[in-house]
Amino acid sequence: MTMFVPVKVLTVTIWMSVIILLSVKTGFCAKQTGICRSYCTESDCITLNQDRVNFETAEEACHDRNGELLTFQPETYENIPNILRKELKGDFWIGLRLPAGACSSLSTPLRGYEWTSGSKGFFPSSSTWKESVEVCSPRCVSTTDDQKWTERLCSDKTDGYLCRTKNKDACHTQDLSDPNVFQSSKGCSAGPCEHTCTDAKGGYKCSCFEGYIPDSKNPRQCKLHCAQERCPAVCGRNIDDGCLCPDGFIISDQFCEDLDECSMDGCDHECKNTIGSYVCSCKEGFVLQENGKCIKAGIFKPATNNNTLKGSSAPAGGFLWIWIFIAVAVVVIIFVIRFYVVKRNRSREQNTNQQSTVPVDNEC
Repeated sequence: MTMFVPVKVLTVTIWMSVIILLSVKTGFCAKQTGICRSYCTESDCITLNQDRVNFETAEEACHDRNGELLTFQPETYENIPNILRKELKGDFWIGLRLPAGACSSLSTPLRGYEWTSGSKGFFPSSSTWKESVEVCSPRCVSTTDDQKWTERLCSDKTDGYLCRTKNKDACHTQDLSDPNVFQSSKGCSAGPCEHTCTDAKGGYKCSCFEGYIPDSKNPRQCKLHCAQERCPAVCGRNIDDGCLCPDGFIISDQFCEDLDECSMDGCDHECKNTIGSYVCSCKEGFVLQENGKCIKAGIFKPATNNNTLKGSSAPAGGFLWIWIFIAVAVVVIIFVIRFYVVKRNRSREQNTNQQSTVPVDNEC
């Protein structure tokens, strides 16, 4: 017998499926990202950016807005506006990073971390740090509304980042104009670009010669680039000038060829060669350090369960609640369908019984 599902049941099922899909896609009304707020004094501004990014991306975003990740100074650390503290819901990157290949030390100033601005900055008390453990790079620092500092993998994605800038319109600059335009009243007259400068409304644009791309750390500068395993080398006009190749490439007959770093034993355990670089990973039970070495988990407190440099940005608890919600929704849908099917079958049985009790006239 073919089971017929009423239109109402199909409608309810479809709507519940849509709700489930929207909930999973949006992460149950996760906090909105991409929000930027600025808090300015007479001298400079602090921008609060609610965008889930890793440390390097946050640093680039600050540079793009003519600023830098926040460096705390002794005179400003205690005077952060109260409104800024109220907005810090979660962890936000500040400009503090552990040098490559180094490990932290609880007995040294800033535990061995350095401000990305190059400034000496502020030396916090031991109570400022959230945890008292020694870790190894790559580690960067985030802060919260209670001004506790947390050491974490630089590849982690926090709730946002804090920038310091002289531009009072930093939050609106890229929203209202070309993101490739650097804001300046002098334009190209000051020679701000390493290669080519073009005047633009409100500032200037920088571009690079063929074979180069803008440097991610400073978009005004250029660096050699090759997106394939083999590219033409960048050579001077004169024979004596020589030819150049990007990092991770070797020159061969005026061509740049990708160097297989994995053949040079750059990793302790496992190595995967990529164009212009390579990726190290460790066996289970080991934690990867920035120098490619693997140490046993537990020697230093790991900030993540991953054994590669890539970290997960999604909390496990969020996925658990998603699956619980889906399971409950499926049970409800099954219950609703079953209820309508049973109700329809009972209605049919009642109609059949009524028809069977009706007396039949016999004609002779």
